[in-house]
Amino acid sequence: MASIGSLTGSTSSGSIYGNRNSNIISGLASGLDTESMIEGMVQGYQQKISGLEQNRTVLQWQQQAYQSISNKLVEFARKYASYTSSTNLLSSSFFNNAVVTTPNGTFSNLVTASGKTSSNVVLNAVAQLATAARYTVNNSLGASAKDGQITVEGEKIDLGKEIQVSTMSGSLTLTYGNQNITLDFGELEDFSGKDGKLDLDKFKEAVEKKLADQKITTSSGNVVSASEVIGVEVGPHGIGFSDKSGAGNSIYISGASGDFKDMVMELEDTISGKSSSIRLDTDKAVTERVSTTEYLRDKPLTITLNGQTKQIKVGEVTPQNGETYIKAFARTLNESIADAFGAGKITVGTTDANNALTFQVANGNTLSVNSSVNELLGLGENGLTSYLDTSRTLGDLLGEDMKGLTALRGEGLDGGNKPIEKDGKYYDTAGNLVDQDGNRIDSEGNKLYSMKINGVEIGTYTKDTALETVINGINSNTEAGVNVSYSKLTNQFVFTAKETGEGGKIEYGTVDGQGNATDLAAALFGGVTNENAPGYVKGQDAIFQATINGETMTFTRSSNTFEADGMNITFSGTFNAADGVGKDPITSEELKNKKPEDLFKTDGEGVTFTSKTNADTIVDAIKSMVEDYNAIVSEVKKAYSDMPLEQSDGSKYKPLTDKDKEGMTESEIKAYEEKAKTGILFMDRDLSSLYNALRSAVAPGGADGSFLRSIGIKTSYEDGLTTISLDETALREALETNPDQVRDAFTKSKDNGAATDGLMTMIQKVTDRYAATTGDVKGILIEKAGSQYSPTAALDNTLLNQMKEIDEQIEKWQDKMSNKVDYYTNKFTQLEVLIQQMNSQSSTLSGLMGGY
Repeated sequence: MASIGSLTGSTSSGSIYGNRNSNIISGLASGLDTESMIEGMVQGYQQKISGLEQNRTVLQWQQQAYQSISNKLVEFARKYASYTSSTNLLSSSFFNNAVVTTPNGTFSNLVTASGKTSSNVVLNAVAQLATAARYTVNNSLGASAKDGQITVEGEKIDLGKEIQVSTMSGSLTLTYGNQNITLDFGELEDFSGKDGKLDLDKFKEAVEKKLADQKITTSSGNVVSASEVIGVEVGPHGIGFSDKSGAGNSIYISGASGDFKDMVMELEDTISGKSSSIRLDTDKAVTERVSTTEYLRDKPLTITLNGQTKQIKVGEVTPQNGETYIKAFARTLNESIADAFGAGKITVGTTDANNALTFQVANGNTLSVNSSVNELLGLGENGLTSYLDTSRTLGDLLGEDMKGLTALRGEGLDGGNKPIEKDGKYYDTAGNLVDQDGNRIDSEGNKLYSMKINGVEIGTYTKDTALETVINGINSNTEAGVNVSYSKLTNQFVFTAKETGEGGKIEYGTVDGQGNATDLAAALFGGVTNENAPGYVKGQDAIFQATINGETMTFTRSSNTFEADGMNITFSGTFNAADGVGKDPITSEELKNKKPEDLFKTDGEGVTFTSKTNADTIVDAIKSMVEDYNAIVSEVKKAYSDMPLEQSDGSKYKPLTDKDKEGMTESEIKAYEEKAKTGILFMDRDLSSLYNALRSAVAPGGADGSFLRSIGIKTSYEDGLTTISLDETALREALETNPDQVRDAFTKSKDNGAATDGLMTMIQKVTDRYAATTGDVKGILIEKAGSQYSPTAALDNTLLNQMKEIDEQIEKWQDKMSNKVDYYTNKFTQLEVLIQQMNSQSSTLSGLMGGY
């Protein structure tokens, strides 16, 4: 019988018939070996398929060989010509950073330096450091700072009145599907009607609001408000819950606690209907009146001072000497706070005008005051803090009307032009959403407000935008050139220009004739800022004196770093400045009228510099580069020079077929394939050109070649292969005596104005040409064989496309062969049936004749 693989190759099944005919009769009547006969009939098809599979294997081997070379080229470029590499021989910084430069002299602690200069440099004096423009403004959003104190003021309250306290405080727990939702009801929530009894409609509305604040994860993974999936309905004596999402989840009431539990008369769970209802005592009063001071007696305040948190109870409040309730409350609270934190650290007062509580701490302290009854005490929804909570929204900080700010106008809607109405919405001429009045809005209908700093639009924001989002927008905007930060300790905003020097500026904000802010920046940060505003400090240039090759000069720079013919000098303090210099900034305009003696001391000791090259770093990198280069050229030369091997009978090695591998061990197969792969890229023109380009890159002519040889980088030729060698001693001597020229020999480029390219520049041009992994046109080898370093080329390259074409041919020939197998199988099956019929007839006749 024929082998399985002999007919269908890599896609063969367990029979020559494949999957098309599994119920045939094979020679039962005829005694013929039909399977072997069919195999012989389709042998030509199988040979064609096997040949195609061998051709595909050859292409695959070639692809692997190309990729082995291109991967090494990519890795070489990334290691020695990438700015993210620590051994980037193409970067001047790599060589410069290997030079250790030491400042010397009395003021050397105020100076750092890097790189090596080609000049004799002495830094004689620094009269003025470069600084950035800076603007400091007190926060006006909440707490105010004055005379070393930060005061937090609450809202108007009345501690002398009676309040209604709910008898329904507690919680209700719902179970939706497999998720629990707890709704909490506070003591100050009022669900009563005119008769003081439970108003179910008001209660339903409160429940819906609480559901809106809860989150539920749907079966699809979306997080939605519970109110979007849970419906609430009012019944005769209570409320019911149902799943309105259509998801078919059951919902039932799984618990109640606190005073609310006493209101529950009966739970009516109808799980089969996927809903539940709760019966409440609607005849019971749900509120009671108590005095505010009595109610607050046992309600603690949570006070945090400089990170230390304590619970403070006011206790009994008794007015003295004609005090109002609020003044007595403040006095009593002061006493309790003093006992907890110490006297004088926090001062509680009142405002006569607004009848509100105030909290005061010394500048540099942080204070937060919170309570379960914040609004009753005038502490607002989130309590009071001596610092600004930057997570609060602009609407919360500025008010819902945003301090009356004018929203961003729609484009083309000035001069009386009306918005364009379409599908119930309004648009400006640019297609932006606007309201009927022509104000820009977001998709939720919120007005948009623009902010500009230094004439650059930072972004557009709404009342729902958090202040921290605005601050992050300012800091991330590169064009505006400003950073802003908020200090909890000083309660101030600090703006700083990103660049030092006179050119840096901070400008924002406009106000109207009454001093009201008319743009978002002015509303948030207060007023208008420019170089004449209080709290504004102008940026200034650095002013210093240096002697370069014997010539003493006065310099100005916008930063505190000075490049002196290859050496970067950075100063962190002033020294040898003339008497009186430094009290006031010296502008560039004022500097024109200053003589050197007006700025610098003439007898001060300057700072000198000593440079020494750390040769080990450079030598190790070059040594490694030489080894990697030689490995690459050796592989390239061998790949296109090695001739294919021949077998003993003179035939060339071809990839093994599945039938060939039968009876061979794994080691035998491996040894055979190694021989078959030899010479797979013999006489390849691309590799020959690559080798010549690499050889030319390391063997420049003229002065460049002569200098490379002088520093120990030489080429050698042996057995037809050109490699490079390194004389470490010569390289170290060159780095000590002339490091700049060594640097240039590797890094210079004609693109940057040099007369010739340096060694690494020339090698990089070769690696780019043959192994570039990015850009519209990839390297020659990458386009040809793809690469793991280029995802797009890995899926679309010349050899891969050729393999796909062969795969299509193999599939077509396999279909042809299968059709022939089906044809012959059908014929032989018909033959078997006929023979069986003849045998049956013969047996019948024999029986009729009695065996004669």
